[in-house]
Amino acid sequence: MVATLYRVFPWQPDSAPSEPGGALYIPPQGAGRIDNPGMYAVLYLSDTAEGAIAEAFGRFPEWTPAILAGSPALPRSTRAIAQYRFRGELPLCDLDDAARLLALELRPSQVVTRDYTQTRAWARTIFEQSRWAGIRWWSYYRPEWGSIGLWNMAALTLENVRPLRLDDVDLIAAGRTIVRRVTASAARKPGASR
Repeated sequence: MVATLYRVFPWQPDSAPSEPGGALYIPPQGAGRIDNPGMYAVLYLSDTAEGAIAEAFGRFPEWTPAILAGSPALPRSTRAIAQYRFRGELPLCDLDDAARLLALELRPSQVVTRDYTQTRAWARTIFEQSRWAGIRWWSYYRPEWGSIGLWNMAALTLENVRPLRLDDVDLIAAGRTIVRRVTASAARKPGASR
């Protein structure tokens, strides 16, 4: 299987790829949808740039320069989008496939539930099958976008990293799709000089 995948993350250009601030760094585990710390580490990605941006910033009703700031734990970081090439001998377990859901005895509501005890349980079952490089399910923000949790990092190659800007074509497209206002600067007060 060959696919192009994307991720938004706090980037420090001088960091090694697998260090904090690097594009292949896996943040501490335990809070994500399919996390099972101690069993595997998972990197969350999307199959579209717009999907990665929506997943990163969708909780904000307005997108301003503040969302592009990096992590407080990485003082010189900025938000960036990375593009990867996935070339895996093992495929992704696609939960957007009705036959796969049937085989796993999963209902769509069990995939999208916010009860992470449930989602981590089915993720553990899928991992234990040793047939998959990770899992794909549909994005909360747009079902056509795939969200991916990848535990087979050996199949992933970093292709490109670029800092995100508010005029980024993919950011604007994601904002339009999920109906977020993109504001390049703070609103001026009436009568303020230019």
